[in-house]
Amino acid sequence: MTGQIPDAVIYEDRSYALAGQDGEGLFSPSALGLRPVPMSTACWRGHVCEYTVLGGELVLTGLEMRVEGEPPTVFGLAPVHREGARGPRYQGLREPMRFTGRLVLGRELLSEWYVHMGFQSAWKYEEVRELVFDDGRLTEAHDRSEDAARRRRAEADAHRRRSREAGDQDRARPGPPLPPPLPAQQDPTHAWIEKSFRRDIDL
Repeated sequence: MTGQIPDAVIYEDRSYALAGQDGEGLFSPSALGLRPVPMSTACWRGHVCEYTVLGGELVLTGLEMRVEGEPPTVFGLAPVHREGARGPRYQGLREPMRFTGRLVLGRELLSEWYVHMGFQSAWKYEEVRELVFDDGRLTEAHDRSEDAARRRRAEADAHRRRSREAGDQDRARPGPPLPPPLPAQQDPTHAWIEKSFRRDIDL
């Protein structure tokens, strides 16, 4: 599998990855009667958004989206086709988003934590911001970078502990390694895969 391309959020003139969300009111193709198709293995959902916080309001300012057949107009704009683009790009959008909830933004993804699956969790970024909106209006902004750093330390400690335990078990167990788990025992992996595509807030 492939890591998925995140939406972007421009906040205070800096571009962040949308690493987590909890709320309602972001751009939804289905609300316009559209059904995107995958643009690549890195974009199974078929669209990528760019949001910008302008004057304290959350606004949709960019969109790449692929659908079957002729690309539609979106909010009155026709797409611009550019060589090398993942899909038709809509430029010049200024569509207010009536989002209510929280967005967690990440900047400077730490390569040692990257996984080839779904969206990258917020704690894998060096710089993390949490923005709270009410009907599209920014009401709170918090720096969550230290929370992300604490989570990374906890994950690293847990990884070292599991590695030690696995090493101890290997030394104590003679003979060949254990067989692969049965299908019923693979549910935790399936749950992890599903979670990686949901973009839940994870700090």
